[in-house]
Amino acid sequence: MGKQGQPKISYFVKFIIAYKVIQYQKRYNLTPRASWLLLTEHKVFKDLMKEHFKGRANYLLENILGKATFDGLSGNIKDARINFYKNHIRKIIAEFPKLKIYTPKEYKAYLVKIKANKTKGLGSLRNPFKRVRKA
Repeated sequence: MGKQGQPKISYFVKFIIAYKVIQYQKRYNLTPRASWLLLTEHKVFKDLMKEHFKGRANYLLENILGKATFDGLSGNIKDARINFYKNHIRKIIAEFPKLKIYTPKEYKAYLVKIKANKTKGLGSLRNPFKRVRKA
């Protein structure tokens, strides 16, 4: 018998959401909420949310992809994206506190550092070239 309750979000979806929100936050100097709302306008957001809502009701996906609605009686704005941020995204971002977002320049320096480490220790004794057998 399986576990009851809401299905768990896959690690892949959590990581992608956290990475992109933090990246937008640093790149555009936005708040986490504003960077989440910017991410919702991305062209592949629909595919990411399909992966997140896989195995659940279709109306949940439609709600988060739809635009905000205005309730005339109470005067409230109903926006599933803001509620999703409030209930889920803040927790997802908190799970990755040490997530490092590299600029292109930093990433190139990081790759050089990794390649330099491969020439040290036991890994440097390994022959990097494969020999071709002659038949």
